Amino acid sequence: MSLQQSPTSSVEHHSARNESETRLHGRWLFIARAGWVALTLLVLTLNAIAIPQADALLQAVCRPGALCINGWTPAEVSQLQQAGLSPGFLAAYQIGWSVGTTLIYTALAALIFWRRSADRMALFCAYMLVLFGGATYTGLLDFGLRTVAPAWYWLVGGLELLAQVCVPTFFLLFPSGRFVPRWTRWGVLVFVLYFVWYLFLTNAYLGQLSGVISLVFAALILGLVGLQVYRYRRVSIFRERQQTKWVVFGLVMALGGFALFLIIGNLFHPLYLLSSSVAGALIPTTVTNGLLLFIPISIAIAILRSQLYDIDTIINKALVYGLLTALLAAVYAGLIIGLESLAGLFSRQGAQPLVIVVSTLAIAALFQPLRHR
Repeated sequence: MSLQQSPTSSVEHHSARNESETRLHGRWLFIARAGWVALTLLVLTLNAIAIPQADALLQAVCRPGALCINGWTPAEVSQLQQAGLSPGFLAAYQIGWSVGTTLIYTALAALIFWRRSADRMALFCAYMLVLFGGATYTGLLDFGLRTVAPAWYWLVGGLELLAQVCVPTFFLLFPSGRFVPRWTRWGVLVFVLYFVWYLFLTNAYLGQLSGVISLVFAALILGLVGLQVYRYRRVSIFRERQQTKWVVFGLVMALGGFALFLIIGNLFHPLYLLSSSVAGALIPTTVTNGLLLFIPISIAIAILRSQLYDIDTIINKALVYGLLTALLAAVYAGLIIGLESLAGLFSRQGAQPLVIVVSTLAIAALFQPLRHR
């Protein structure tokens, strides 16, 4: 009599074998862990050194031959001062967000390192989060060191190159820690060549090559998306599919939220809430950086495999509340436009505050019944 192995035991055996193949041991594990600690200390130290110069450049007023980042003109500085702000305050706010973001990325990387540093995929993710969050994403090292001090040019540029290459390599490996199909390992070389070209060779010709750079980058991103779809449908086991769902959820929340913010900003920018200099200066930075934090958090959850199987429930609730939010936003916009037009027929004076109050009360009255349905 022949015995057939059940599909469940086959999947578990396949999963256990994959995990054993992607674990580090002995000397290599010690070297990898020591390298991560050294890299983290280096990145944090460089960020601390970059802060004073970055602060000076962020609040600098642009004059002929002077280096500036935010592009303040004397007229804009005067407008800020009339609103009770200053370039120094906004520079401090930007740096605060940059430092906070770097620390969040580093904390997530440290948590992964502490919990799963023996796993190659997890350890690579910890490297990626430290490099991307501390050396590239915030831009602090670029305009605080690399731009102004030739002595830092190659060190900071090398860290930026590693960070830029690590991100697509992560998606070539995720979630199993192996290149699937095997030929995709050559994609790492493609990304290395692209980012070397972009970081070190295009400065003099950036204006002429901007279209080419955008097309090449879009093609590479589409290639990564296609490979992830292939892995999800043809290769990944159930647990790996749940990990993929977490990362996709984080990307959709971040990019979808950012797109919604742009739409709302374009619709309601003339209103009092967003027309003030204070709101216009602070809200975009706060919302954009806050939304983009969904990405590293979702990646950390996927790598740590914590609450992995709750993602289906979370996605269902997100779809329901997302559609509800979109519906209420559309109703809110329609009420404001309609009531403003109606008020304009009866009064030559603006009734905008009253329109906003009435529209907000109407949305509040609609929210509870819709939520319970």
